[in-house]
Amino acid sequence: MKLELFDYIDDVMNLFDYHKIELAGVNKELKKYFSELLENDDRFTNITTRMKTQESLREKLIRRNFFMRFPDPVRGFKQIQDLVGIRIECRFIKDEEDLYKKIIEDFTIKAERGYYKSNKNKKIRLKLDDPQPQTLANGFTMYKLDGEYDTGSFIYCFELQIKSFVNVFWGEIDHKLLYKNYNYIITEGFFREIMNSINDNLKMIDKQLMILYDHVKKQDASEVISAESQLKALLSKILHDVFSRKIHDELGLFINIKTITDVVVDFLFMKSSKNKDLSYGENFIDLINKINSVSGNEMDVEEYIVFRNNPKYYDSFSKGITEILGKVLNNDLEWNILFKMIKLISQESYGEIFTEFIIFVRYDYTSCLYKLFEDKKLDKESCERLENEILSIVIDEFREKPSADFLLDKSIKKFNSVLLEIGKSDATSEEKILKIFKDNYTF
Repeated sequence: MKLELFDYIDDVMNLFDYHKIELAGVNKELKKYFSELLENDDRFTNITTRMKTQESLREKLIRRNFFMRFPDPVRGFKQIQDLVGIRIECRFIKDEEDLYKKIIEDFTIKAERGYYKSNKNKKIRLKLDDPQPQTLANGFTMYKLDGEYDTGSFIYCFELQIKSFVNVFWGEIDHKLLYKNYNYIITEGFFREIMNSINDNLKMIDKQLMILYDHVKKQDASEVISAESQLKALLSKILHDVFSRKIHDELGLFINIKTITDVVVDFLFMKSSKNKDLSYGENFIDLINKINSVSGNEMDVEEYIVFRNNPKYYDSFSKGITEILGKVLNNDLEWNILFKMIKLISQESYGEIFTEFIIFVRYDYTSCLYKLFEDKKLDKESCERLENEILSIVIDEFREKPSADFLLDKSIKKFNSVLLEIGKSDATSEEKILKIFKDNYTF
């Protein structure tokens, strides 16, 4: 049975194909309009436009979880903000703001939803209520505006960017090296740190890029990492390479599964640690052998996960996680892939894997919690009440954001950082500890 997600993607792609010819015309009209608007401005140097490719569209539908957010394919298609992309280029960073101000001067007719129409072409609308420049997910800023082109029969979304030469250069590096690079990078943290430095010191970009280049050649030999971390990182890379190829072979696209492989490795090591007769290194070799043994097996990415035996749970936290995952497991591709990877490697049933995985997740959250309780010298009853209250808050947040990235990365990082702050505080009562947690465990 095929996952509904892939039927949804097929429906959106069919809509894309249906509108492709008209969309090409929209692309042409937008380029003509903005070129004429800025042609006599010395700060304006170039304009580039592009239509979304099929591969990029498929990746975006999966990456942004459109199926869960917009279950209706028609609505989902209408929500794709960058079906057409327009980039206006200028010489210097200070010119970006000047060109932004000049462009919006032509959009004075108020429409709905924060959009304004152009005086010269009322088919074109720009959303001007959003603050500019926008802060991106990587922390950098960019003049980026959502736009709409109304043909009369359909409204197409487009994205307008204004970039200086140096930010065009920066953007290409950031996009290719980090944003769209789904080949696992063990030293990704270093890459981001260096790229941040480059962005802060654009006048020294040549020097900074040389530092980055030298670092890659040295393969991060200067970093001191524990043997355990090194083995886990290496195994995660092996896992990533094997399964990213599998996914590509079955779907025809690459998906960023770095978070998934890191979690799977931690889970598999947890399982293997039960074997007291094997050392850490022996467990590592054993896992490599298991991965290699399934490297040629099909993954069936598009198929439903079906439980022959219902998963077991032992407390309210486990029950909550189980219920939420049960609803999204065959809709959210990351969760679906995660459990399929574990099943291929462990050769256990989904029910057994699911039960063990919930225990693994619970331990991830409670290990630091128990240490906090111990440090605060709380009695048993207080510990139990606080544990239930705090974990119920985690469940509520996960219910709102039921992604693997949230539960296993963003949430656990925030959870542990909040517990660390509580540990540093003078709070010793249940009420104060719970208040600090509620005030700071926010997203």
